[in-house]
Amino acid sequence: MRVVVSGASGFIGSQLCAFLRSRNEEVMEIDLPHCDISDTAQLTRSLEEVKPDYLYHLAAQASVGQSWQNPARTWHSNAWGTLSLLKAVRAACPTAKTVVMSSAAVFDGARLDSPIDEARTPAPLSPYGASKVAVESMARHYVAVHGLQVVIVRPFNVIGPTQAPDYLVPALARRIVSAVRSGRTHITVGNLTARRDFLDVRDAVQGLEMIMRYGWAGEAYNLCTGVGVPVRRLVETMILLADSRLEYRQDPVLTRGSDPLSLVGDPGKTRSLTGWQSSIPLATTLRDVLDATGKALSVGRGLTTSAHGEAPLS
Repeated sequence: MRVVVSGASGFIGSQLCAFLRSRNEEVMEIDLPHCDISDTAQLTRSLEEVKPDYLYHLAAQASVGQSWQNPARTWHSNAWGTLSLLKAVRAACPTAKTVVMSSAAVFDGARLDSPIDEARTPAPLSPYGASKVAVESMARHYVAVHGLQVVIVRPFNVIGPTQAPDYLVPALARRIVSAVRSGRTHITVGNLTARRDFLDVRDAVQGLEMIMRYGWAGEAYNLCTGVGVPVRRLVETMILLADSRLEYRQDPVLTRGSDPLSLVGDPGKTRSLTGWQSSIPLATTLRDVLDATGKALSVGRGLTTSAHGEAPLS
């Protein structure tokens, strides 16, 4: 099968490409600087050459924080980029099955009583979340009006060793490792009461492939574990895994008032359709992130791959 992945150099995209190639899929990567996702004509030519069977649209401006700083860029990258891609698919390969990435950020996370299922009404709290609501609307429009085979995926907090350092888990890992090595006794953190649904990127890409295979056009599917983890517990677990007795102190400067209180997904719809469920324990993922951070700091570099997921809470 011929597969196209936009945003292939990003955090999830790079892992997805590696996973698909391990299954002997023929993968074409679409990414800057070689292909601008907002250039419909260029994108159409590329898709006409490949004639893909499947297309994963992961290219996005994926930071909630950056969306507040530059909402116009976020809307251009996410909404216009998705519209450009769907127009190109319609022109070049209308029978290709396409997965577009939305986000758990389409929800306000105000309710603590139950996990978020796909029927929950979107209520975004950030420009990023709003741009993803637009992405979903365009996907459904192209299904209903133009007959494209477009499936929507809503990932929750996808994490892993190569995630960019300005996201919650790698940012915490960097603070913890740096503090331990320098002999400091404490670290500062942001919002400790928020709950998040953390999913290992290696599980996530398998779930993406299963949703591509079995998902129905126009439908949305959660990519999540269904387990809510308070940020306080996350911090304490990471300190323990680092064999440290570090203390942590909350700094209001690191807390963003617009962050949802609870973003925990219900994986039931995805699980019943595909049989997929997460399998990698959170502690394993966190240990891998800490190890990768330690190695990166040892050679004087940060982790640089971009991320498609939620912006930092600290």
